[in-house]
Amino acid sequence: MTHGRAEAGRTDPDRIRRRDRDEERDVSRRRFLTLLAACAGVVPGLAGAAADPGPAGPTVSVTRARTRCFADRVDVTGVLVPRQEVQVRPDRDGLRVAQVLARPLDEVRAGQPLAQLAPEDGQPGGPVTLRAPVAGLVGRSTAVVGAPAPTRRDPLFVIAARGEVELAAEAPLAKLDRLAPGQPASVRPIGLGPVTGKVRLVTPVADPATQLGQVRILLGSAADIRLGLFARGTVAVGESCGVAVPFSALVNGSDGPAVYVSAGRTIEARPVGIGLFSEDEVEIRSGLAENDLVVVRAGPFLREGDAVRAVEVADPRSRN
Repeated sequence: MTHGRAEAGRTDPDRIRRRDRDEERDVSRRRFLTLLAACAGVVPGLAGAAADPGPAGPTVSVTRARTRCFADRVDVTGVLVPRQEVQVRPDRDGLRVAQVLARPLDEVRAGQPLAQLAPEDGQPGGPVTLRAPVAGLVGRSTAVVGAPAPTRRDPLFVIAARGEVELAAEAPLAKLDRLAPGQPASVRPIGLGPVTGKVRLVTPVADPATQLGQVRILLGSAADIRLGLFARGTVAVGESCGVAVPFSALVNGSDGPAVYVSAGRTIEARPVGIGLFSEDEVEIRSGLAENDLVVVRAGPFLREGDAVRAVEVADPRSRN
């Protein structure tokens, strides 16, 4: 009997420790459930997500279709030319260049000396000072010390009167109909940054041979610009506002462009009509409503009706 009582005495503390651990676990579990219920009140759907792990399938990032405004633009290409070109040559033959006083990109005043010319050996007359007939920007120059100064060949200097330079571009008839004088434009010469400008002239008819018409875009500044440079111009012709989605959301469906829309636990392919483009978004003109949840990156692994885990992201540039 004494042996039994000793065993019971050693067992009672063990039972007490087990009971205490069980009570601690119950308290921890009740606290966790209380915290989960509180979080569910702050974040809608959290309690349901904890109880329901959701459908099996890949996790995809979705974003809400939002209203954006897109600039309607027309792109043209051409070369930079003076709005009014003034060619400068000597008045008589038999001269050579003795000194060059102006270089390309120099701004000159009317009457400013451009070069000193001297008679060729054996030619009559004295030295001649070649002057700028108008104020403006020296666009080109063929003047080289010791070289002849002809009266009929390439001019020694070409001056853009008043420093005005413009883009002489060509555009097809479809684009000409959308262009008008006064429209703002951006011109980017090769190797240089963009320069603001405005459409100055649009020819009403196209060339019969090329079916292209002439467009002149006057630049707001001619600093550091050389005549003859190739340049691209972008003319803003209007604006359109509508529902927008990331470029990466578009897929090529059997009926044309489409996007995948999250419909509860599955996705559906929605044919859409597209409009204007920006750097990373496209305007959707039909087939989609604002706030529809669109799959950000429509990969080839997705199919109509697939079960997915949709995770909403605020940044449209996020990827799956």
